[in-house]
Amino acid sequence: MGRHSKEQTGRYVVAGRQVVCPHCGHDEFEASKSQLNTAGMSFLGLDWANKSAHILICTACSRIEWFGQAPEEE
Repeated sequence: MGRHSKEQTGRYVVAGRQVVCPHCGHDEFEASKSQLNTAGMSFLGLDWANKSAHILICTACSRIEWFGQAPEEE
């Protein structure tokens, strides 16, 4: 997996809906971004050119949810 950088913990909204963990039902997450590395770009030493994803990590069960757009903090 790509590089991961911690941002902050809280409750989040994506596309107008509160994010709730589908595994445990908890609603607090640690927000981060992770670089989406590809084998080809890594081979060429161009990891920096890959896209990033926004991730929310459930603070109760640690399930990870991935988003293409930045979640809004509630």
